[in-house]
Amino acid sequence: MDTSVFSESYAVQHSTFDNGLRVVSCKMSHMRSVSISVEVGVGSRYETPSLAGASHFLEHMLFKGTTNIPDPSDINELIESGGGILNASTEYEVTSYWCRVALPYFRESLKLVIDLLRNSLLEPENIEKERMVIIEELNMINDQPTSKVESLIDEMLWPDNPMGRDIGGTKESINKIDRVDLVKYYSTHYSASNVVVSIAGNVSHSEVVDLIGELCQDWEAGDSQELFPASPIQTKPQVRLHSKRTEQSHLAISLRGLSIYDPDRYIIDLISGILGGSMSSRLFVEVREKRGLAYDIQSGVGHYCDSGTFTITAGVDSKRLLEAIDIILNQIAELKEFLSEEELEKAKKFLSGRLMLSVEDTRSVASFTGNQMLIFGKVKSVEEIIARVNSVTVEDVLRIANNIFKNDRLNLAVVGPNRSQGKLEASLTL
Repeated sequence: MDTSVFSESYAVQHSTFDNGLRVVSCKMSHMRSVSISVEVGVGSRYETPSLAGASHFLEHMLFKGTTNIPDPSDINELIESGGGILNASTEYEVTSYWCRVALPYFRESLKLVIDLLRNSLLEPENIEKERMVIIEELNMINDQPTSKVESLIDEMLWPDNPMGRDIGGTKESINKIDRVDLVKYYSTHYSASNVVVSIAGNVSHSEVVDLIGELCQDWEAGDSQELFPASPIQTKPQVRLHSKRTEQSHLAISLRGLSIYDPDRYIIDLISGILGGSMSSRLFVEVREKRGLAYDIQSGVGHYCDSGTFTITAGVDSKRLLEAIDIILNQIAELKEFLSEEELEKAKKFLSGRLMLSVEDTRSVASFTGNQMLIFGKVKSVEEIIARVNSVTVEDVLRIANNIFKNDRLNLAVVGPNRSQGKLEASLTL
């Protein structure tokens, strides 16, 4: 068992069983809730084209009955009868299952979550029902302009790659995935050595380890699996236009960013905060406050094991689309040239404050520590991360901005009532 400090208030303890299963706990003595977050090291980046959406499909199916609780409605009732919440999500590289319950219901809830992970039935009848649900989910995503523009930008950033597909797959792939596929995928990826169980709340590490030991000691370790690597860096700017009758034009400007392991990752996080991370950021002030071009404009970053993204999104008046793009690119170009110490300090305070606020409850702590353990094999403290953020200099920001923001790496996707592809292509220059 190893102990590390998660923050000034909480100590994190973690243990690894002989089968490779990792357990993390953070004792929060003042909390009446306990959160369980299980991180499985699999997502859409592990899928072949014929299995596109299998990770997400399987995530849905794990709630559809187990050998111990065959009726799906009993699963929900067990958690909700005590006021708890149970949910899951699938990303490119990780599938997460979590629940937040009142302290008296912790043990039975942990047993349920482990049961879902280890003993799901994957019954043919439920697979067919859930297939239709997932297809409707994909239809809903494609009907939403904000989601559609994100899908387009992903296709441009990651051509012929799982990250360029919707995490949920396609209608064609979902219709072809059968029970044999799901069972094989389940047994391949849901092994003890590919899982981290993270607990946060007023429970001791010894209690957590003892209970998980009872539930998981016979769980097979499994073999490590390789994901599909990121596509090569692009060599020229790209524009993708999807014509659709909407009140606004929804745009996304995106470039390749930095991986989760890159020591400069906090620099690009700060750049995102400076450009579009808050209502006092450069883009919000210039695009919304000064010109009234958008109700919402923001920037964000994604960090993956071997690459990353930097993306700006906005919904703007279609007649002023080119003006909005020009302003956004001008703001990027200006950041490549100048940043004051005062603006950098403001961004540091914002990022550090958001980090501290993001780990105030048991669910966020369990998720944060579980992800850290899965990705890095250890838990970085909040103070350690803030120290890294505070060490960034103006020169660091200018260096990364000039490395990343290059014309040949620009991607622009637009969804709206526009047909001026040529004008959009001409506008895409820093």
